[in-house]
Amino acid sequence: MENKCDIVKNYILDKIHRKIYCPGQMIDSEADLARKLDISRMTVRKALDILAQEGIVFKEKGRGTFVSRQPKYAEFQYGVGFTQEARKRGMVPSTRNASLKLCSADKDIAKKLHLETGDKVWRVTRVRCADDIPVAYVYEYYNYLHCEDMTEETIQNSIYDYLEKKGISFAFLDQKLEAVACPAHIAEALETAPGAPVILMTLTVYMKNGIPFNFGYEYYRTDKFTLVQSVYNRELGS
Repeated sequence: MENKCDIVKNYILDKIHRKIYCPGQMIDSEADLARKLDISRMTVRKALDILAQEGIVFKEKGRGTFVSRQPKYAEFQYGVGFTQEARKRGMVPSTRNASLKLCSADKDIAKKLHLETGDKVWRVTRVRCADDIPVAYVYEYYNYLHCEDMTEETIQNSIYDYLEKKGISFAFLDQKLEAVACPAHIAEALETAPGAPVILMTLTVYMKNGIPFNFGYEYYRTDKFTLVQSVYNRELGS
């Protein structure tokens, strides 16, 4: 069950997500929020302070509380192509420190991609950026037989766009999210502090026929955005 502070935070985040509150816009006053949500002003103030610390809003003395530019990262929907998501939010996606290597699948990678140990896989590492800000450090594997002609140029752009042209498209995925301390070498690539909190996503991506084509690990900075997931009540039907 949500505590009252979370109720305030989620109310504001929902309005940002639905673009009722836009970057630079002043949100409802503490008194108005307290009245609408039937929550004390002290609790509202605490929730706003937390959102300010997270960079979602900022306060101007004597004026009020405003939405920062942060929410365009806060809207990032995980589990789908980074390039497409960045473009949908009016941001320019780019890639840094990209590396492509053909290697043999070890037992774990082979199992994840439904291959035999020793089968060829592409190993890709890169830093994904939005508006030239490093957002995610990614290392992942692709079944070589699905994309034998993958090149260094391919991984500088959207790999999913490249695979779409080959008839391979994302259908569903399995994913696990963990809060971890950022390893030093990844922190350097993401321009954050070693040990800073990051979200580690482990995911396996499947085609419509249930065959996986991509397995990998992605480290996301938490000081630039939050990951958002939409959850539907299947019992309500369509």
